[in-house]
Amino acid sequence: MWPRTTPQRLRLLAVLLVPAVVLLAVASWLRVARAGDTADELRTRHLPAVLALDQVAEGLTEADRAAARELTSGAFPLTGPGTDYQDAVKTAGQALADARERFGQTGEEAAQLRAVDGLIIEYTGLVGMAQSGREGPLAVAGIVYASDLLHEPDTGILARVAQLRDGELAAIRDARGSFWASSTAVVPLVVLGVFVVVLLVWASVYMRRRFRRHLNVPVLLALTGVVLLSGWHVENAARVHARVDAAAGDGTVRLTSLWEARTAAQRVVGAESLALVTRGLGGDHRAAADDAVRALGAPAVPEQQARADATSMAGVLATIRARGFGREPTATDLAPNDTETLHLLLGGGSGTLTGLASDADGALSRAIADSRVDTMRRLTEAGDDQGLATGGPLVCGAVLALGLWGLWRRYDEYRAGG
Repeated sequence: MWPRTTPQRLRLLAVLLVPAVVLLAVASWLRVARAGDTADELRTRHLPAVLALDQVAEGLTEADRAAARELTSGAFPLTGPGTDYQDAVKTAGQALADARERFGQTGEEAAQLRAVDGLIIEYTGLVGMAQSGREGPLAVAGIVYASDLLHEPDTGILARVAQLRDGELAAIRDARGSFWASSTAVVPLVVLGVFVVVLLVWASVYMRRRFRRHLNVPVLLALTGVVLLSGWHVENAARVHARVDAAAGDGTVRLTSLWEARTAAQRVVGAESLALVTRGLGGDHRAAADDAVRALGAPAVPEQQARADATSMAGVLATIRARGFGREPTATDLAPNDTETLHLLLGGGSGTLTGLASDADGALSRAIADSRVDTMRRLTEAGDDQGLATGGPLVCGAVLALGLWGLWRRYDEYRAGG
């Protein structure tokens, strides 16, 4: 019930104003904190974990390609899998350590990473056993078994890495669609702001009619503060939504597509090398090479140079296969002995499979670096509260102080006989 006396009415307005402004301050802090947490989680956990796992897959595929290349070239008995293989395994190990840091030491993801780590040890062990076979059938069998362990569709190392990555991609999609990353997160705050504005306007109208004063400057300033705070939040919420949507949407899709294409470029050479050294026996390595070329040249790959290289690679593959497997190797040396075929497969330059794969890899690497910088910048901007973490509570404090001051002035005037 509306109080009968002026002091009671002024006290009621003050009693209503205090919790309303406190709730406004809490809503301001909560929206900024949760939006920042969402952006930071994407920037420091989910997206880096996805990129680290993509790098694990690419590094292991490059190691597989390097080992197959050395075996096919005939250098395996002398050099083993080679320095490229060692570097690729080291890169994959570092990326796996980065992913482990993002996931932590406990939980299902950490256990899956430990399983992947164990399989990588098994993979490198098979390659090491292949080296002990020198140039004979044991060497070929070791490299093929290692490659199968890597590429087995459901249980292979890359399949397990992909499962982990898919989980993080799902978390990115959830964060992108979350309430705190949306523009609607500002609605509760705006509703509270409207309530405070209505309350202050009501108080201003009442005091103007009761005390015949045209303006109550403190209340007018408090009104201005609420309107400015609401607009500040609306602009910040729109900014957070736009940045998170761009980074977790197109930015993430572009990065993962580039990494998948880079992995495919390595796979083409590795699979075709294994097809040549095994003379088409065992796993269908040429089908794997064809799949990789199609993946590299797909319209979804956001790098024109890589797509063009994929088209050229398909032509080189056709030329290699038209030459057949060459003369039968000896029982102790299974390396192909057709020098022209080896050049088309392993030589440098734009007319060879390895040269084209290297060109595509370089273009994709540069695109990945640029896209990562851009995506991380967007997430950093999304996590920027634009001063609201401090400014929001300060504005609310000022609104409360000014509103109470405006009410107190009229209350004091009434007591003095106004």
